[in-house]
Amino acid sequence: MVPMAVRGSSTTIKSKFTWTDVGMTVGADKQEKQILNSISGTLETGELCALMGPSGAGKTSLLNVLAGRTRTNRRQRITGSILLDGQAVTGAALRKRIAYVMQQDILCPTQTVRESLMFSANLRLPRSFSAKEKCAMVDQMIMELGLAKCADTYIGDDLIRGISGGEKKRTCVAIELIVQPKLVFLDEPTTGLDSFAAQNVIQKLRDLAAKEGCNVLCTIHQPSSEVFHLFNKVMLLHAGRLFFFGMVQNLSRELAGVGHACPAEYNLADHVMFLLQKESETNLELMHSKFAWKVAEEDDELVTREKSRIIAQGRTAGFCLQLWSLTKREAQGVWRNVPGLVASVVMPAVLNLLFALIFFQVGDVNAADYTAFAHFGGLFQVAIGGIFGIAQPLLLRFPMDRGIFLREYATQTYGAVPYFLSKTLVELPQSLLNAAICWTSAYWLMGLHGNFLFFVLIFWLTGTAAASTALLVGSVAANAEVAMQAAPAIFVPQLLFGGFFIRTEQIPVWLRWSQWLCSLKYGVNLYLLNEFGQETAKDWPVEARETAQVQLIDGNGVEPELAWVYIGVLLAITVVVRLLSILFLVMRASH
Repeated sequence: MVPMAVRGSSTTIKSKFTWTDVGMTVGADKQEKQILNSISGTLETGELCALMGPSGAGKTSLLNVLAGRTRTNRRQRITGSILLDGQAVTGAALRKRIAYVMQQDILCPTQTVRESLMFSANLRLPRSFSAKEKCAMVDQMIMELGLAKCADTYIGDDLIRGISGGEKKRTCVAIELIVQPKLVFLDEPTTGLDSFAAQNVIQKLRDLAAKEGCNVLCTIHQPSSEVFHLFNKVMLLHAGRLFFFGMVQNLSRELAGVGHACPAEYNLADHVMFLLQKESETNLELMHSKFAWKVAEEDDELVTREKSRIIAQGRTAGFCLQLWSLTKREAQGVWRNVPGLVASVVMPAVLNLLFALIFFQVGDVNAADYTAFAHFGGLFQVAIGGIFGIAQPLLLRFPMDRGIFLREYATQTYGAVPYFLSKTLVELPQSLLNAAICWTSAYWLMGLHGNFLFFVLIFWLTGTAAASTALLVGSVAANAEVAMQAAPAIFVPQLLFGGFFIRTEQIPVWLRWSQWLCSLKYGVNLYLLNEFGQETAKDWPVEARETAQVQLIDGNGVEPELAWVYIGVLLAITVVVRLLSILFLVMRASH
């Protein structure tokens, strides 16, 4: 088994993390607000530090600043010095030495615990590590974090039964620790856990910190006495200022020295939290000034100048491995979500069977009650179902998956292009299957005449282009609710300019150009050519053929010689809009 410290070495290299006079200001001029004010501290090799304070004290802000996730920009200014082993915490290479575990357990529900760890190991460890070595490291991490019993269980979510909350939290920690970082940040790692599960998580963190030599800093809210005393150090904030920083065992003595000793049988963490919220700002400043401790000045001799033992050095997974791993995970997400998979097959079949029965034999041009508009109506209904069926699920996909993407993109697990491309590779076969199911259900019952295969391909291409627009909105939208609110802006114009409710020639000229922004319009043009074109309608009764030509093809401005242009535009919409989606997704991740 590969040692968890250095490959080929059992020695733990020392590490030191220091931050000096760290400040954070948001806004400007009269609206400027100080969030953090001159906060300093230091962590030596293998220390576990709790970051505590009342709500609004600046805990998460400080954590994000120290982790390099919050940087100076037009809206905020960061000051002070943050050093890891004497080097500023900047640049991609140094950020790979830092792990960040979010408060929410953002995991892929259809992966097992082992698969999640292997995914992280395959994409984040250097290429010099063999598959056998990566497996050994994953197995050891599973054992060290007590995940052996659930290693091959789906992580799960609200719809898929999976592991417990404590196991999810430890899985999140394991995913980050698999690359052996020098510094680990955790935002509220015990949120939602009972006392025993919370103690278990913190104990595992303390054991790993001591064994591997990494420093761990985490915000924590209302820890039990047992949990609180597992920490080596504690940093207490109040209104963005430092109140206390030092060893946990020294806190009680310092409080007693300023006349606020913790009563017997009281939880020290609760006692100090009550103190921070009951005492006035003046009294807190006075207590702070009387404390005997102070943050040690940096001693150059204590800072290890050796290269970090971090193993995530060197080139990691390339584009092809990223694409393969992401596509595999995405496909597993579809295949293992059995209710969703069944619904994606059954619902299109049932709905289009219903449409076909309503428009039964509507394409029989020899029927006494035949009308071209009813014939077109049946065709248009299937086309509408296509863009809704393919595009609507994707409208919510990115807002729902964004948390996973942001976490993994921030740790440089993969790039935005392979991520987006993997989703497209899994989406395309699904939408092709959807197209085949829809037209198989409707084509013969409706009595249509056009080439069946062409109908399937037009349906697939139009739905994919509409889905691209949905992906763009999903990438820009802040959350799923905003994406749903934007849905009418995507779908309603598609219907209005499709040519069924009103012929294109009847739309005001000054507004008619808008039709060319709607993918459904190009799809409908191709549907009309396939079903009512001269080649298809050459044997129809004269009246039916002339009505189709004048009212449907000519009336909607369809040019038979431009069929390949319509196809090209649909392909261009698909490619260009998806590239824009990648751009917006990266911009959101960068902020």
